[in-house]
Amino acid sequence: MALIDFYYAQPGPIKPVGLPGHKLAIWAAAKWICYKIVFLEPLPLSADLVFDMGPITAGAVSGDTSLANLELTGEPPEMAQLRCYALDDIEATVKRGAADVRFKTKAIIAKITRFTIQIDPCLHTTEIIALKGDEPYINAENPTDYNLAQSRLGYFGFRFGLEDLKQAFTKVEEVEKALAPITLVAAGGY
Repeated sequence: MALIDFYYAQPGPIKPVGLPGHKLAIWAAAKWICYKIVFLEPLPLSADLVFDMGPITAGAVSGDTSLANLELTGEPPEMAQLRCYALDDIEATVKRGAADVRFKTKAIIAKITRFTIQIDPCLHTTEIIALKGDEPYINAENPTDYNLAQSRLGYFGFRFGLEDLKQAFTKVEEVEKALAPITLVAAGGY
C-alpha cells in the first residue's frame, strides 16, 4: 500500500475519494488540512440537487449564486465531492467559495455547458470538492439570442462526515511524515 495516494477525478462513474477510516489531506487555503472519514453517503441525481440561477435575458449573466443550501456542517466537518451538468442553454462558471474560480488557466476560464456531457459523459472534468465555508458559487451566462426562463445546473456525488485531525501542513513531505498512509485531495486555492 502506498503511503500517499493523490486523488484526482478519473474518467468513469464517480467514486468516493475514500471510505470510512481513510485519512485525507485536503488542499484548501494554501495548506493541507487533515481529516479522517467517519461517514459516507451518496448524493444521487435528484431534483433537490438542481440549482436554478433564475431567468436570464439574452446575452446576460445571472450573477453569483451560492449553493449554500447544500448545508454542509462545519462542526462536525462535512465535505462534498460533486460533479455537475447544465440542464439549460447556459455557460456556467464554477467557484469554490466566492472567489476561487475553478477550471481555469492564467487567461482562460472553462465553462460548463449543455455540451460538456457530450464530450465528457461521466462529467469527471466538472468534479469539485467543497467544505463548509467554501461551498460552490455559480455564475451562469446566457450565450443565446433568446431569453431563458430558468438556468439550471444539476449536481451529484458524495457527502462525507469528517473528523478534524487538527493538523495542517504546507508541504506534502510533512503530511507524509506525520500521517501516512493518507490520500491527498486538491480542493482548490493554488
